[in-house]
Amino acid sequence: MKFSKLLSNTLITGLTVFGSTVLFPSEKVSAAACPDPSTTTLTSLATGGDATSFFQVTEDNEPGDGGFCEGTPDSYGVTVYKMGFCTSDPGNPASGSAPNYSNCTWTYENTSGEAASFGAGATFNLSDTYATKPAVGSYDYAVIVIDNEFRIKAKYGPIGPVGGTRTTYYTTSTFQESATSTDGTPPSTWAASTAPLDSFDPGSSCEATTDANVIGGKIYAYLLNSAGTVITDDSSAGVTTCSGVEKLLGVMNMNSTVNITAATTGLKATFVVTNNGASVILDQANNEIEFDSGPFSVSFEVIE
Repeated sequence: MKFSKLLSNTLITGLTVFGSTVLFPSEKVSAAACPDPSTTTLTSLATGGDATSFFQVTEDNEPGDGGFCEGTPDSYGVTVYKMGFCTSDPGNPASGSAPNYSNCTWTYENTSGEAASFGAGATFNLSDTYATKPAVGSYDYAVIVIDNEFRIKAKYGPIGPVGGTRTTYYTTSTFQESATSTDGTPPSTWAASTAPLDSFDPGSSCEATTDANVIGGKIYAYLLNSAGTVITDDSSAGVTTCSGVEKLLGVMNMNSTVNITAATTGLKATFVVTNNGASVILDQANNEIEFDSGPFSVSFEVIE
């Protein structure tokens, strides 16, 4: 994941609460939305002097982000363990400590985790077996515990000279290994790719906590080990990722308080992955487009 550009590649997802859903998002420094190849002709990946290359167009859209943008995945999958609401941030204090959930009420708990997948503008339901009505109260924080791996199925293109060979790139089951097509027909190897999250500063250090302002509030993200403890940051020489990462705690300090009353019958969350759920990245070394997960946002509605 290109965390120099994105905070957590994903934070949140939905959950069933008496027949409805709930959720939230995350991102750090957001890149611009990817140019739409159906309306913007991209004549090369990164040919020098080509004003309509993928690199140059994305650089023009967001200076400093040439070759990187946020796209819309065909599907976006996560595994959910817990979800709910809190009156305070359970992840603070962070590094080396266990989250404090004493001020939280859970709407979903499943120790085995449940896989869920959704697309642009879609909602999904998790099993009612593990869903409960949250306690009556007013909550400023939405919380979720998910697996640290995300399943992204995406495509991007076509890219190439007008009248020449134009290539569309597709995710495969191998992370950051693309398949291609020059006639618009998806290759047989087009599949969801599992994108791991093991640092918010991969390749440079173990950064296990981060935060960012997003639409609707502020996101806090914490990497957890098998004991459920927030991993300690490590910037020692030679350390490029965090070890022992198993789960991700996502916390959203919402701009609008969620009020649960005795009359509450459900919670609905609208998921947004359009132009942000998939990272589209130029790999100049291999002359191709690669994909990673990206952040997404959500809005809440209390049903009474």
